[in-house]
Amino acid sequence: MASTGVTVSDSVVNQFNDLKLGRFKAKYIIYKIEGGLIVTEKVGESEKFDDFIASFPEDDCRYAIYDMNFTTTDGRPGNKLVSISWAPETSKIKSKMLYAGSKDALTRAFVGVSTKVAATDLSELTEQIVIDACKKFA
Repeated sequence: MASTGVTVSDSVVNQFNDLKLGRFKAKYIIYKIEGGLIVTEKVGESEKFDDFIASFPEDDCRYAIYDMNFTTTDGRPGNKLVSISWAPETSKIKSKMLYAGSKDALTRAFVGVSTKVAATDLSELTEQIVIDACKKFA
């Protein structure tokens, strides 16, 4: 449980583990806080990064997991699950505080995700930024 009292629902943990093990097919999953729980808001299968970006609300915070395929600096194909924290400047202070204080609970639940990206506007959440974050530890 996070310091905010928000917990990760069991279905979110199970869904993430299935995604990590290849038993659940999705390109991305977007999560929101609802009633003191982090729950799944949307599951996307589109390979287009723009479709993923369009799934975020303009004025509220969200968490996401994105299954990123990329090419390493030495030319090998790579794949990583990326944890994304979306907290736009236009969201309410209360929402930003709740999501910031609850992020640790999600991080602990998502075992094995080493690549993290935090964004406050669309310029901080481009496909290239996510690829660069993946390449740092590939």
